[in-house]
Amino acid sequence: MTTTNHLSLPLVQQSQAQKEVTVNEALSKIDALLNTGAMSRSLSTPPSSANEGDVYIIGSSPTGDWAGHDLEIAYFDHIWRFITPREGLTLWVGDEDALYSFDGTAWVASGGSGSGNISELQNMNLLGVNTTADATNKLAVASEAILLNHNGAGSQVKVNKATDTDTASLLFQTNFSGRAEIGLTGDDNFHFKVSPDGSTFHDALSFEQHNGRVTCHNFFSFGTPEILTMTDGEITATGSYIAVDTEAGASSDELFTIHGGEDGDILILRSANNSRTVILKDYSSSALNSNLHISGDWNLDRTRDRIMLQKDGGFWCLIAEASN
Repeated sequence: MTTTNHLSLPLVQQSQAQKEVTVNEALSKIDALLNTGAMSRSLSTPPSSANEGDVYIIGSSPTGDWAGHDLEIAYFDHIWRFITPREGLTLWVGDEDALYSFDGTAWVASGGSGSGNISELQNMNLLGVNTTADATNKLAVASEAILLNHNGAGSQVKVNKATDTDTASLLFQTNFSGRAEIGLTGDDNFHFKVSPDGSTFHDALSFEQHNGRVTCHNFFSFGTPEILTMTDGEITATGSYIAVDTEAGASSDELFTIHGGEDGDILILRSANNSRTVILKDYSSSALNSNLHISGDWNLDRTRDRIMLQKDGGFWCLIAEASN
C-alpha cells in the first residue's frame, strides 16, 4: 500500500530517497482539508491568480488546469493539486457562509447561514431553532414570526390525528398556559374554545362536520351599542348593534338611509335617549330616497325599543320590531 485508505495520503516507502517530498505532499493535503475551508464551489475555471494554500471545490465541466477534476477539491501548492472527495467529507464554503458535504455524487448543503439548499434532513429526534426542543415539543422555534411560503400555486399546513377521539388543534398560550384552542378537540367537529386558566375550557363555537351547522354554546352577544348621531337623515353602520340619536339633540328626527354593511348582515337599532324619538322612514312612504323596507314608518322613542334588519340588495329589510 502506497497511500492511506481514506485521504490517499502518500506513504513513505522503506529505503525511499527524498522522503521529505512524500511527507511534505501528505502534510500539504492535510493542511488543505483542515484549514478554514474552501473559498468557493462555483468556479469551473482556475482563478488567474492564486495564493499558496487557496482551496476550491471545483464546479462541473471544469477547464484549464482543472479539466477532468469535476467536483474534486483543488488546492494550490506551487501548482494545482487535487483531492478526490469521499462520501461524508464536509467543508465550509466561504463565499456562501455554509457547510457542504459530499454525498458520493454531489456537494450538498449541510448547515450554516448561506444560500445552499439542504437536500434531505431525515428522521431527526429533536430540532430546536433558536431554542431547545424536548421530548414533548420535538420541534421548537423561538422567533418573532414564522413564514410558510408556497412552493407552486399554494401552501397548506396539515395537523393530523390518529382517531376521531384524539385532538388535532392549535393551542394559544399566555406564559405557557392555554387561553384559546381551535381545531378537532375530542371529535371531528371543528371547535373554538377559550380558557381563563389553562385548565377549564369553554366551548364557544363548533361547526358540525356532517352539515356545517354552527352551534353557539353560550350567549351570543353584540356587546355595547355604538352611538351614532344622524346627519341629514343618514347614519353609517359599522357594527351590528347601534343606538341612534337625533341630530343636534332634536326631540325627534327622521332616519331615511343607513349606509354600510354587506348583503346578509344583521343590524339591531335602538334609540340612544328616552327623551328623543328616532323615526325610521319606510321607503314607500318617504319623499326622500330611503333604503329601509320596514312595512311603514317606525318610531324608536324609548331605549328599550328594538328593530332588527337584514341587508338585501342595498336595502335594509325588516326582520322583527318591538315596542318595549
